[in-house]
Amino acid sequence: MRVEEFDALTKGGSGHDAMRDAFPVVVHVMLVRDGRLFLLRRANTGFMDGFCGLPGGHQRRGESLLEAALRECREETGVAPTDLKPRAVLPYISAAHQGLNFIFEAQRWEGAPRINEPQHFDHCQWVPKERLPAKVAPWLKELLALPPDCWFREFRWG
Repeated sequence: MRVEEFDALTKGGSGHDAMRDAFPVVVHVMLVRDGRLFLLRRANTGFMDGFCGLPGGHQRRGESLLEAALRECREETGVAPTDLKPRAVLPYISAAHQGLNFIFEAQRWEGAPRINEPQHFDHCQWVPKERLPAKVAPWLKELLALPPDCWFREFRWG
């Protein structure tokens, strides 16, 4: 394909809209200790404030998924896992949002997880997997309900 043909396609010049939507890639880290998860409660973000969720955030251009997961976990909790492993992929569609959640699990890190970004979180806690708070990210229950050999589930909420 010539450059001119590519330009025409990406500008919708071929008779159909070839522009593509962009969806966020979001990474999350399940810090697990003695069957409990470390959760942060969102505050002052404008998105799901008051809900608890795993440490995580958007992948940046040029980052691998693992790099993004480590960065987000370190930024939000002050700890970097040493045994990060992939757990699941949960593509999601909600009333206003669509994207891909990549969830990693870790059971080892140095230091104690804490709120490392008080401008985004107002509470943290260790909770048993079977007793999640009432206000929790909706996909977290879906994640925990996956059978051990299942790593993928599409999810709709809102």
